[in-house]
Amino acid sequence: MSLRVQILFTKVTGKQSCLKVSLSLAKNHLNLMEDTLKIKNAIAALAVTALVAPMSLADASTFTDTGSPVTLTILHNNDGESALLPEQSYTLPQGKLIYGSAAAFSTVMKREISSAKNRGNAVVSLYAGDSFLASKNLICSDPANSASTIPVYDGLAQSMMPYDAHILGNHEFDYGTGFLNRYINSFTQKLRYQFLSGNLDFSKNADLSPMTSKSGQIIRARHTGKKVGQSYIHKDYTTGAIFGVVSAVTPTLRTISSPGTTKVTTIDIPATAALLNKQVEALEAQGVNKIILVSHLQGVAYDKELVALLKNVDVAVAGGGDDLLTSPDVAESIQLIPGEGKPVGKYPEMVKDANGVDVPLITTKGNYNYLGRFDISFDADGKLSSYNKTTSYPRRVIPYSSVAGALGVTDAVAPDKRIVEAVEKPLNTCLTGFAKPIASSQIVLATDRGSATVLGVRTAETNGGNLVADSFVQAYSSRAAAAGLPAAGTANPLVAVQNGGGIRQGGGTTLPTTGVVGAINRGNTFDLLPFDNRLVAVTNVSATDMKEIFERSCSVSTSGGGQFLQFSGMKVSCSRTESATVISTPTGDAYAGTITTPGKRVKEITLSDGRALVKDGAVVAGAPAVTIVTNQFTADGGDNYPTFQKLTKVGFGISYEQALYDYLLSFAKNSAGLPEIPASDARYSKTTGEGRFTWLP
Repeated sequence: MSLRVQILFTKVTGKQSCLKVSLSLAKNHLNLMEDTLKIKNAIAALAVTALVAPMSLADASTFTDTGSPVTLTILHNNDGESALLPEQSYTLPQGKLIYGSAAAFSTVMKREISSAKNRGNAVVSLYAGDSFLASKNLICSDPANSASTIPVYDGLAQSMMPYDAHILGNHEFDYGTGFLNRYINSFTQKLRYQFLSGNLDFSKNADLSPMTSKSGQIIRARHTGKKVGQSYIHKDYTTGAIFGVVSAVTPTLRTISSPGTTKVTTIDIPATAALLNKQVEALEAQGVNKIILVSHLQGVAYDKELVALLKNVDVAVAGGGDDLLTSPDVAESIQLIPGEGKPVGKYPEMVKDANGVDVPLITTKGNYNYLGRFDISFDADGKLSSYNKTTSYPRRVIPYSSVAGALGVTDAVAPDKRIVEAVEKPLNTCLTGFAKPIASSQIVLATDRGSATVLGVRTAETNGGNLVADSFVQAYSSRAAAAGLPAAGTANPLVAVQNGGGIRQGGGTTLPTTGVVGAINRGNTFDLLPFDNRLVAVTNVSATDMKEIFERSCSVSTSGGGQFLQFSGMKVSCSRTESATVISTPTGDAYAGTITTPGKRVKEITLSDGRALVKDGAVVAGAPAVTIVTNQFTADGGDNYPTFQKLTKVGFGISYEQALYDYLLSFAKNSAGLPEIPASDARYSKTTGEGRFTWLP
């Protein structure tokens, strides 16, 4: 008796491919069709069991590499962050140069795919996370409404581009997993598509578990619909070559976003490396010997740390850091957008892995400004042999314009008409309603994120941060009674805090966004405070709690951090040089870890009425408890605030953006009838604020 195994791809209802396994018994000899189908011995053995049980798709893999030398073109980008429209520009002597946009990016991507295929290259195109961002553009997709039927414009645009896989970043979780589900299902232009994250477990998440690959692995063209998995096997249909993709998101995801019941399975970079090494070994056991890492770790420095601990990864693609790298072998005049700043490193950066092998590390600046292209050659054994130095560099994205022509930009492109029609036009219609002025300011408010050398909301007090925090105080005063909360006063001291990471720069680094005094519109307030963050009152906060909270705020380095607090209703001083608090990485469903080393940076906390909570670094005996108004993310322990996580909270039904909007409307009107922040207001008249916060040596 013999067994014949026939494996055929058939078309079903015009929408999906399935693997049809036909088993027939024949006499005289055993014919396993190994030469034709190249089924490995282990798979052939499993085929015998199919006499009594159906053969699984994973077991019946026909993804066997050709074993020939191949050149692979990796096309990649990251951190598009809802910058869908052609609204970014540099002002040059020739005029205003428009650059970026999803529609122009799509054209560049298709051009490079055509170029690579004409060279006979295999191609894989990868999105390294942060595919959307809370902003007025995203608000047009109605992200806070779970029942909305409005298109998710980011997903719609990306589904019209020839991507092969998306890696999940931290911003994909900012509106929770319900909206992430909507985003994934918005890829209407693709019958099947894969989203990857190697260190996330969605098994307890009702929004994502139904679309999760049971094995964790996704094989190109072997699934239907949209799938979420840990690793990906990519077969290039032109060359027949096979490539593996492993991925990871930052282990700090729970502290900087809102993944809900999604579990982060690694607590740090070494644990992430150990997990990825196991996934690489699993791919190698299946015969996949050319492997790409795509990660979203918030910066190239973390990717370098990770790669140094990995084995047998051939190329690393980074996301999350918005790092501009350029090739030293290609003229920068070809690579950079005219007016662009200086790059921060080389494309590629070479990093030695755990075996001492050089691994190319590549990334690009985000917002659809650049498409990375890396052409890498493998020998017949799947070993990296070289990369093409003349073709491997980031491609700038510049749509056709008279200014581009005057600048001699020969690689300008016509935007993808489908994305213009389906995304740009409805977005512009939506945004029209946000353009009407709602208020005015005689002061320019600093809202930059900041750095070691630039004042910003993540590094120090700013007048823009004061404005936001003050709006929370007013929101409490007008809504506390309805929420059953006591009025602010001597018996209930009220303060407000806002994490610097929740103040965004989607519309610019100042308010008004023009950088000069004048009008403010609703689009500006949505850009500044774009998340679906609701205000809550954190009640009965002791002086000890307050010290712990500000120890976390003041644990930032000179380059800043999203946990740094802007605040109202008190004065605080912190030392730069004293030891900072140390807090563990959260585990399980927690948004914050635990304090493992108490900090010594907080020196003074004094309420606006003069009562001290902390003096000379020590908690004041008998100091009053206070109520803190803040956003839900921070109150729940976001940005790794364990003290906030343990305290009692009461919501009072208003978003943090609505609080700012209402506050702006409370100012006296100017001659044009707009509420206006006056130049004489001492709280905001200086960009550095009014001295609420002081950094000490």
